[in-house]
Amino acid sequence: MDTLSRLPWAAQNAVFKRLEEIAEVSAMTKDERIKYDHALKVYRDTLNTYNGAVQQGRAEGEYEKALAIARNLKTMGLSLTDIEKATGLTEEAINQL
Repeated sequence: MDTLSRLPWAAQNAVFKRLEEIAEVSAMTKDERIKYDHALKVYRDTLNTYNGAVQQGRAEGEYEKALAIARNLKTMGLSLTDIEKATGLTEEAINQL
């Protein structure tokens, strides 16, 4: 309790909210708990799917940006080796431009 009293108010509030959530879950009937656990799993799966899609979109965007930069560098007459170093693209990807 001494440690808790040294925490800032916002942190104390977060701790008590979490304890309240735990108490609510532990007071559920078996059937309510099964439904709650299922809903929580669906929520977490959805969140993970969304985060995975966001990360994949970022990676695709970064790749497209690297291709655009490589096109510009190729137009400027830079060597294949320099374009590879500047963009991180493979020789094959650059040659396809």
